[in-house]
Amino acid sequence: MRLLGWILAATLGLTSIARAEDVSSFQTEGSADASSSDARTAALDEAFQRAVTLALNEVVDAPTRTANKAALDQHILQRARLWVANFKVSSDTTSDGRREVSVLVRVDKDKLRARLAELAITTTNVVPSGPRSTVVLLRVASPEGPRATYGAGATQELPGVGALSAALRTGGFTVKKAPAVGAAARAEGELPLEDAEAEQLAVEAKADQFAVAGVSVGTPVVLRGVPESGVLVTATVRIVERKSQAVVGQGTARVAARGADAEVVASAVDRAVVGAASDAIPPRAVTPLAQADGYAGPDALVAETGVVLVKLAARTPWGIVVAQQKYLAGAKGVTKVTLRRMSPSGFVLGVETAESPERVAQLAKKGSSKVKVVNGVVELSPGGAM
Repeated sequence: MRLLGWILAATLGLTSIARAEDVSSFQTEGSADASSSDARTAALDEAFQRAVTLALNEVVDAPTRTANKAALDQHILQRARLWVANFKVSSDTTSDGRREVSVLVRVDKDKLRARLAELAITTTNVVPSGPRSTVVLLRVASPEGPRATYGAGATQELPGVGALSAALRTGGFTVKKAPAVGAAARAEGELPLEDAEAEQLAVEAKADQFAVAGVSVGTPVVLRGVPESGVLVTATVRIVERKSQAVVGQGTARVAARGADAEVVASAVDRAVVGAASDAIPPRAVTPLAQADGYAGPDALVAETGVVLVKLAARTPWGIVVAQQKYLAGAKGVTKVTLRRMSPSGFVLGVETAESPERVAQLAKKGSSKVKVVNGVVELSPGGAM
């Protein structure tokens, strides 16, 4: 109990959300001749190669893959194990003389991109075109028991539902309501549903994808050195294509709630869900902005009652601009000095004062070699005519 209190205190003091690197999960299969002395390894290699192929589809567009097929085969696919962060064997069977495995493979796309850069192969973030409908299958397990958006006793009034739905919409997905069918949600497990179970609910909801989210709310513990309790909230989000069973992404986040009130814990659940979803949702394609045209037009200064404008030449070093601002701000009769403009014609300070421009010019002259007043504006030059 004391150890958990230390963990919560450290989490509160250091960071709110633990983020993962760019690692994507893929459920793939592989097979090999069962009579081979290393049949399992060969079957795993085939599953890894398929997973890395799916990862390549996410970071290299189709024309580039076609143009660099030989290099990708030799340096990436034939060395698929190099890009596998970790894996979990879901099934391992032998049938008709073949050793068959089904594996959840996590591919390190950052490491993959680094090698592609060495090969001078351009990478990008490839996102499926068109919005994908996604059903949210969320379970929140707390000391009071599990509650979920699906199954018997389903409810949409759960912390995290709105936050996850908003994150999915921001990522370009449309959100569908989970069907209230099937067994009640179970409290155990990082994720409340296997992919096969979630797929059935997605079919019922007529959704292209399913987002399975598991949230675990810990028991309140006393924080060491702080006169209140804390709660650790862990969220995992997994998004999967219904038809192909391809894993779009998966992420986990942990948030420490300082306090055990329902509103405080609900806010922590929202933050944990959004943190996990940010790792699971692929980045959207970004359209680069066009280069802005240079401005050509009048650069006249607009007078303001109670403010004397002080203009410094464009070649004035920034350090001198700041020094002049501080100097004028400390002068008698001056309320405040703010930077009003930075433009190709120079810097403009606004001096809030009841004094005349001529008086402000006298004050500013102590810090500049050239000072003059033109149409009520004090113009300064640090080293010669303006």
